[in-house]
Amino acid sequence: MKKISLTLLIVCISITFLLNFTMPEFAGNMKDHIRSMNILYSYSVTKTFSEQTQDTIEIASVPSGKEEIRNVDFRSDVKLEDTPLNIKSVVKESLKKPQDYTFKEKLTGPEKGFSFRKYYLTKNYDKGRYTVIRTNKITGKEKVYVGTYHEPSAQDHIVEWSRDEK
Repeated sequence: MKKISLTLLIVCISITFLLNFTMPEFAGNMKDHIRSMNILYSYSVTKTFSEQTQDTIEIASVPSGKEEIRNVDFRSDVKLEDTPLNIKSVVKESLKKPQDYTFKEKLTGPEKGFSFRKYYLTKNYDKGRYTVIRTNKITGKEKVYVGTYHEPSAQDHIVEWSRDEK
């Protein structure tokens, strides 16, 4: 059984190597499929939350007595630090999926006494460390990878708020 698995692995690697030169896009897709099938390795991913971080975006500044309609589309994506390419997809599978946000609303200026109202969106991220243990199914050898992740927060992912200023 191990000889068949090793032969299959050698054939897949050889085909991928040849395709890298002839059809690089197809080879990249093939590598992703081979990796996701977990032919050679098994993975164990653990996450440790450390803090919540924020990214604030000013979406509009509306003068007193005015109205605006705003369309805002953005994506809150996973960010990885210190992550080798060969385990990036494994780590991303264990994190929250990217979230799309669409904002379409009538925004109004402030009451008398203020010059303008600024509207904001705050994206909250959960930040922490991850550990991936990759185990070779044939040899049983383990390799440990450690890095940092930012994923859309489980609570209050997006907060809309405004501030009146003079």
